[in-house]
Amino acid sequence: MEAIEMEEPPLTPTSTAAFDDSDADICTSILTRFGNSTREDHQHLCAVIGGMAQGFKDQSLPSSPVAYFGAACSSLDRILSEPEPSGHMIDALLTILSMAVRRVSPAILVKKSDLVNGILVRALHCSSLTFAGAVSGLKCIAHLLIVGSRVNHNNWSDISQLYGFLLSFATDSRTKVKRQSHLRLHDVLQSFQGTSLHSPASQGITDSFKRFILLAGGTKPAASEGPTGSREVLYLLDAFKECLALMSTKNKNEILELFKPLLGLQNPVVTRRITDGLYRLCLEDCPDVSPQILLDLVCSVSLSVSNNKTSVDDMTFTARFLNIGMTKVHSLNRQMCVIKLPTVFSALRDILGSEHEEAIHAAANAFKSLIHACIDESLIKQGVDQIVMNGNMDERRSGPTVIEKVCANIESLLGYHYTPVLDLAFQVVSAMFDKLGVYSSYLMRGTLKSLAEMEKLPDEDFPFRKELHECLGTALVAMGPETFIGFLPLNLEAEDLGEVNVWLFPILKQYTIGARLSFFTESILGMVEVIRNKSRQLESQGRIISSRSTDALVYSLWSLLPSFCNFPSDTAESFNDLKQPLCSALRDEPDIRGIICLSLQTLVQQNKKIAEEGNDLSDSEVGTAKQRAMANYTPQVRADNLSVLKSSAREILPVLSGVFLNSTKDDGGCLQSTIGEFASISDKAIVSRLFLSNMHKLLRVTKEARAAGSSSDSTSRQRALLFDLAVSFLPGLNAEEVDVLFNAIKPALQDDEGLIQKKAYKVLAIILGDFDGFIFSKLEDLLRLMVELLPSCHFSARRHRLDCLYVLIVHVSKSEREQRWHDIISSFLTEIILGLKEANKKTRNKAYDILVQIGHACGDEEKGGKKENLYQFFNMVAGGLAGETPVIISAAMRGLARLAYEFSDLVSSATNLLPSTFLLLQRKNREIIKANLGLLKVLVAKSQAEALQLHLKSMVEALLKWQDDTKTHFKAKIKLLLEMLVKKCGLDAVKAVMPQEHMKLLTNIRKIKERKDKKQQTSRSEEAKSHASKATARLSRWNHSKVFSDFGDEETDDSNSDYMDTQTVTGRRGKASHLKSKASSSRAKSRTNKNLPDHLLDQLEDEPLDLLDRRRTRSALRSSENLKRKMESDEGPEIDPDGRLIIHEESNSYNEKSSHPDSDARSEAGSHLSVNTKKIKKRRKTSESGWAATGNEYASKKAGGDLKKKDKLEPYAYWPLDRKMMSRRPEHRAAARKGISSVVRMTKKLEGKSASSILTSKGLKFKRVQKKGSKRKSK
Repeated sequence: MEAIEMEEPPLTPTSTAAFDDSDADICTSILTRFGNSTREDHQHLCAVIGGMAQGFKDQSLPSSPVAYFGAACSSLDRILSEPEPSGHMIDALLTILSMAVRRVSPAILVKKSDLVNGILVRALHCSSLTFAGAVSGLKCIAHLLIVGSRVNHNNWSDISQLYGFLLSFATDSRTKVKRQSHLRLHDVLQSFQGTSLHSPASQGITDSFKRFILLAGGTKPAASEGPTGSREVLYLLDAFKECLALMSTKNKNEILELFKPLLGLQNPVVTRRITDGLYRLCLEDCPDVSPQILLDLVCSVSLSVSNNKTSVDDMTFTARFLNIGMTKVHSLNRQMCVIKLPTVFSALRDILGSEHEEAIHAAANAFKSLIHACIDESLIKQGVDQIVMNGNMDERRSGPTVIEKVCANIESLLGYHYTPVLDLAFQVVSAMFDKLGVYSSYLMRGTLKSLAEMEKLPDEDFPFRKELHECLGTALVAMGPETFIGFLPLNLEAEDLGEVNVWLFPILKQYTIGARLSFFTESILGMVEVIRNKSRQLESQGRIISSRSTDALVYSLWSLLPSFCNFPSDTAESFNDLKQPLCSALRDEPDIRGIICLSLQTLVQQNKKIAEEGNDLSDSEVGTAKQRAMANYTPQVRADNLSVLKSSAREILPVLSGVFLNSTKDDGGCLQSTIGEFASISDKAIVSRLFLSNMHKLLRVTKEARAAGSSSDSTSRQRALLFDLAVSFLPGLNAEEVDVLFNAIKPALQDDEGLIQKKAYKVLAIILGDFDGFIFSKLEDLLRLMVELLPSCHFSARRHRLDCLYVLIVHVSKSEREQRWHDIISSFLTEIILGLKEANKKTRNKAYDILVQIGHACGDEEKGGKKENLYQFFNMVAGGLAGETPVIISAAMRGLARLAYEFSDLVSSATNLLPSTFLLLQRKNREIIKANLGLLKVLVAKSQAEALQLHLKSMVEALLKWQDDTKTHFKAKIKLLLEMLVKKCGLDAVKAVMPQEHMKLLTNIRKIKERKDKKQQTSRSEEAKSHASKATARLSRWNHSKVFSDFGDEETDDSNSDYMDTQTVTGRRGKASHLKSKASSSRAKSRTNKNLPDHLLDQLEDEPLDLLDRRRTRSALRSSENLKRKMESDEGPEIDPDGRLIIHEESNSYNEKSSHPDSDARSEAGSHLSVNTKKIKKRRKTSESGWAATGNEYASKKAGGDLKKKDKLEPYAYWPLDRKMMSRRPEHRAAARKGISSVVRMTKKLEGKSASSILTSKGLKFKRVQKKGSKRKSK
């Protein structure tokens, strides 16, 4: 019979809930919990407690805990006096007593302690007692002991007998009883803390343990037969997991001493129980434990790793114990701990070399934890000092230090024995590099060389390339780039470029931080000059390819500059030395301008950010290396850095400006961004002088262009560059200079040149975005100007004009009154709506953003808006549906769809427009229909099913009018909308309104849905499981390209996500499980996974290919094309026995009769192309792309060459431009390029080869045909 578990407060001496008489009635609690149970013991308990309650009621006694306590005691005393007491009755009464005793006051318990103790002892000795009753009895005894300790703090004799009785159950053979006794001993010892009872109670456990060890007599504890004591020793070892940390200091250390000989037995069962107890002990706060004894035990456990073949679980637990044990010893006595570190590391190394995943990960984690916890700076310096001292001697007179032994253990992890676990070994090595820091150059030289040797391994034999680079990156951060390159040189002086360690460049770029700029100036730039000279020498020798490869090394060296500018340690001291080379490179080397600009921006931005936000190192995303580098940036260092950069701007800004004006392009605006960064920190006088000089140039160029009447391309480009340069100075300009710039761009806003107008609007948008004060002072002028400029706005400038409107509308929505704001919106609304139809994607996105911003300004109550204003704005947009042109109608529909998607409150208003949309669906305009279907898609997805039911019939009828239209390509979108309606409203509702002639379409939708549901339910593959989980967790955002796309192939399974980009939100796996799965997959034996593509699997499952699903159709076509190309590639050129190529004449291949006696006559009879050659067209349609003129009209029937014909061009054949090249669909463009790429590829392949070399080429497969008769014929 199982134990009856009740929810009880913990047994602690300070528990107030234990004696609360106001708790619920015991009878009610029991009946509520077990009244409906069918178990026999529960029914007995309910019957007994019910009888007690009824007896109290009959005798008019209160149902108090004291009453239940007395009734239970008297009933137990009576039943135990019987010759054969009922076990069920004893169990039930003990359960009631265990509940009542906790609610009775301590005074009553002390007064009745002798009676209750006697009853409990008799009950627990009863032979008919089950383990459930024993558990309840032990709870009562533990509570009585706790109450007794509170009353009699110093009288051990009063409770010693009862305590000994409880201790006797610690070696009980019944598992649950034994476990309960261990828990109760824990509670009792915890209550004895700080009293005189603590020491004798602990001594009692110690004496029992010694007695059983003596009784065991050295026999195997796990033996089923033998002297008494073996099992009891194991049982007490289990008890120590709960009690050892609570025992007195003397007894605690005495027990630990007794563990030593037991560990010497090297019995896995005994060892595991001891390590369990020690593990729990180390987790507790026990400063009184002897560190020497604990260290000896840890070392004994570590030595047992290599001496015994333990199980996976034991090995894993041993690794964890070694970690927590050594950490505990280090907290107690550092000196003792560090001496034994090599021994423990050796044991962990053995565990890491095992074949068990859990043990491997536990060992790796223990390695990293001990490295960070037990290795300190004094230990490291001790080893470094010894190495330095021995380095000055010819012979080493002293042995290796502790840290050297530890580092040797870490280095051994890179041996071939640990090849399967190199990914974890790299993590351990990285932790060691990180801990040693700059001293790793003394202690980890061999490790660094071993890592460099691994880089030479081929990829097929070394799957941990990424982990290796991360480990080398950690070494680079620890040592610094100077020391790192000293140990692993780039080897740029090698004659053979293949010997250059180019693999170091990505590591240096990614992990260099906090380096010295002086090292880059002196060493790296010195290497640049050497490599340049070598390149010139190679070029003079005619070795052009080698020279170009050498030039690539120059670029790679310069690419290290941004990393050296990442929190450099000597900016104030060394930047002036670097400034001149940077200015020269900016002028003379266009290829590296982007690198230099990025580096300069990094320098300025980092110092500015620290100055503005402070040196906050609390961000968890900041790495350790970055934290160290940032820690050096004190306020004084930051001020010195900015001072040097500010003084350097006097020279750098003119150089950047000149380079920008003379450059043909500024990739990514790097020059502009760099000018802006330096302008923000430079002296205002310098920036003002450069800005005014630039404005004078702009004025002069503009006058010249107006004088000429029309500006040339060079003039327009120069004006555009001057505008860009002027706005780059904006961060350093004052309000007056901003006004000068604004006045300069006013005429340009009306310029006939699209480029000039675009640049002017761009400058205005930047001014409005960066200067709020400018908008405040010129709001009226800006609004009037935007209205006046609308008719003359060039299409290329519309995006930047919308940027300006966006800033203005946001500003107006925050500051202007409601009526004024409404008037401003009305004046620009038509322009914004038409922006939704712009061909430029960025322009469309900006128009959508403005629309949403206006909606939030109207409806957000936090910003002062009202729902009525939002509805009013929605109706203003809906007014576009009454427009006269398809453009404005479709644009208004796009705006309504976006607003309905963003604001759920507008869905009902948008649903009221459905009758109007149904009418518009009757118009034969593709643009309107496409926008209308997009609006319907949003409404179906966002509306409730009840609202859709009202318009379901009209919607289905309106949609099905376009189902049979093949010209507009709307069939897929119609089917998608119907699928959404089926999912939203149900199949029966849609079927009820579906016309009979379209019922097959609904049947097809139903079958596809059932097939998908069935596949998701029955599929056991990981892909199907991940897909099912992703379907319930999606983050969606607006994507107008999908809502209003021409085709329906972009939409996926989830109907509610058809108008959105979907991003799956998946739960992150735990770190340990993630590492385990990743490492196990790389360590497991490789298995071939030959899975077929999804669409082929579907076909194997007898699922028809859905031709309306364009994604699957394209995939199938690509597969067939790839297979076709593969089959065709196997057929090489045919060659006759004489070695001559056989060229088939396509125009004669079908009508020429075969003269070969063995030819298949059926091919002539069955071919409809063999008659009437006049029907063969001049241009043949190629299988790959478009039409091609093959030159057949120039072929000679008598000779092998071509003929010249009168009034015709000379013989030619060409691959023409294909109209598919202009298609918007990438697959069309790819197909059009396929043919010409194959021609170019074959031309390059046979370039410069003779006929004989082609015939003997091993790369070509030739078909040799035998010559029979006087004619060669084409098959």
